[in-house]
Amino acid sequence: MDPEIEKDLKSLTKSLHAINLSLRNRLLSILKDAKYVKEVKQKFPDYPLIPNDRCGRWYVDPIEYDGKWMPSYFKSTDGHTNEWSFSTRRLNLHILKQVRETKGILIVDSTRRGKKIPDSFSKTIPIWIAIMNKYIAPDKSYDELLFTPDDTVSNYERDRILERLPHFQSEMNKYKDLVIDNVVDPNENGLLRPYWVYPGCRRLEIEQGCLPVILVSASQRSLDGENKMEGYTYVQGAGDDHELWGRGLTSQMFWGNINEFSDIYRINDEEVDEMVSKIVKGDQNSVEVETFNEVFKAIVEISPTLHFGKVDKNLTVGEINANYDTMVILDSTFKLIEPSKKVHIFPLDSGSKKSAKELRTYLPQIIPLIKGRTLVACNDGEDMSVAVVLSYMNIHTPRSERSKETIRRSLISLLQYRKVNPQRATLTSVNSFLL
Repeated sequence: MDPEIEKDLKSLTKSLHAINLSLRNRLLSILKDAKYVKEVKQKFPDYPLIPNDRCGRWYVDPIEYDGKWMPSYFKSTDGHTNEWSFSTRRLNLHILKQVRETKGILIVDSTRRGKKIPDSFSKTIPIWIAIMNKYIAPDKSYDELLFTPDDTVSNYERDRILERLPHFQSEMNKYKDLVIDNVVDPNENGLLRPYWVYPGCRRLEIEQGCLPVILVSASQRSLDGENKMEGYTYVQGAGDDHELWGRGLTSQMFWGNINEFSDIYRINDEEVDEMVSKIVKGDQNSVEVETFNEVFKAIVEISPTLHFGKVDKNLTVGEINANYDTMVILDSTFKLIEPSKKVHIFPLDSGSKKSAKELRTYLPQIIPLIKGRTLVACNDGEDMSVAVVLSYMNIHTPRSERSKETIRRSLISLLQYRKVNPQRATLTSVNSFLL
């Protein structure tokens, strides 16, 4: 083929691919998948519906879980073929509490590349369930405790995973004293059992006496650009990696403006882009709030004197009337109208790699501020605030007795209270400060 023609064809293919993955196509695909998730929820009205962070948040209306249940965090990378892993950073102990309380749970995620089920569902969660089940039923073999979808995980791959489970269990056993009360409930001896739901699957038959963990894969299996819907091209797993396509739009903004987005099939690509730009710009405007509950959310008490939680971005706050001697706020957008000696603000943002690296220079300033009854808050309540809490929990231990292992134990102890998820770079800064 003529090199110039080949070059033009590649350019055309790239342009068509970009058009198929347009913002409008993605958002319409998400709306379609979210409708499917709602239909699944209606079949299991008694079970809570939660997203698996982060992609799953695009498919679940926050009204289903916000303030009631916490999302899960299982990574697909822990289930990739030949890379199977069990993360003690992502123990998801809060899921055990939620499953036991409601006798079942629905977890939502999605995947790209023509798969029916994401690796987080086909392997990561089954590995996690097998490890937890071993504590519940120690006399059972791993073969009896590992459940994988037959049409997704081959017998060969399942056998390789089985070979690794004893090692994963030994890693978990290092922290058994911290987690066993969360894993084993003397009043509930039912085993966790995964079930898989996806568009076009057969009707579920749930085994009696188990605690069902129903894994809802929201997206329809398809190849990019091939599934033409009425008025748009469907994108499987459209919510994945939103930083690359969302133009600043987040799942929180999406659901906060769901009435506007529900009508986007009536408008074209350029109009959708313009609408999203306005929403993103409006979200960046500072919001004035007055009450403590408007400022701080999801507060967890570690001890009578140390609490941590979440503060929304872009807040402008008057006087904060709260029963705290010290408040440490880690947020570059937070503004205080009237300065207060007990409120200390640092320009650090959760989820930011830059902030994670800068944290090590701020920790020597922050830790001495923690005196009396203290609240530490960051953008998501899971990253920067957790780093400060971990540092404070370990700073009084003699340096010779500190290690990455002692810091990891502190992190796992926090997982008993709620889902926390500090970045790897954030933990590196904590280690640098403490060790």
